[in-house]
Amino acid sequence: MSEFTYGNIVRTVDKTKLVEHLPKDTPTLKLSEDWFAFFTPEDGEFVSPKLLKTLSSHCPILYFSNLEDHGWSFEILYEGEVLSSLQVMYEFMDDDDEKNELLDEYEKAYDFVLDEYIQQNPSAEAFRVFELTNEQIKSIEELLAGNLTFDDEDFVAVETFKELLGIQEMSWIRYDRTDGREEIDYI
Repeated sequence: MSEFTYGNIVRTVDKTKLVEHLPKDTPTLKLSEDWFAFFTPEDGEFVSPKLLKTLSSHCPILYFSNLEDHGWSFEILYEGEVLSSLQVMYEFMDDDDEKNELLDEYEKAYDFVLDEYIQQNPSAEAFRVFELTNEQIKSIEELLAGNLTFDDEDFVAVETFKELLGIQEMSWIRYDRTDGREEIDYI
C-alpha cells in the first residue's frame, strides 16, 4: 500500500494566530517542537484547499503532499498568495505513450496546466516566511536545484525535504486517517 499523506503545516509559534480561525473539531498533529499540522476535508492530493488562502492572512502555511510512488508537492501560502510551489509527478518521468493521456487526466482532475513532468515555481527564498536559518534556506535551494524525483533505491528528495524542515512526522497521515489516533488533537 502506498503512502498518501497530505495536509497543512504551520510553525508552532504561529499556532495561536491560526487556531481561532480553524473550523471546530479540526484535527491537528504536533510534528515537532517547531511545527504542527492541521487537516481539513478539503485537502487534496496535489492541490491545497481554497480555505488556505484565507487562513494564510494570519500566518504562513505550508501545504504538503507525499503520494509515495505517485509524486510529492508543496505550496507556501502567505497573505492570500502562493509564494512558492512544486509538484513532482513520478508517472510523467517515464517516456511512454501514456504520458500525454496522464497529463490530460491530471489537468482535468486538478484544474491546472502541467508543464511536461513537473508544475513548479519553487523558491527557496520563500521559506524565509517560516524564519528558517540561512543554512536551511541554502540546503533547500540545493535540493530544489537537484533531482527532485527519485533514484533506483529510494524517494530521496521528498525525504530530504522533510528532514531539512524537521517535519519527518508528516507521514501516513491525512484528514480521513485522523480518527482514533491518540496523537491527534482537535480544535
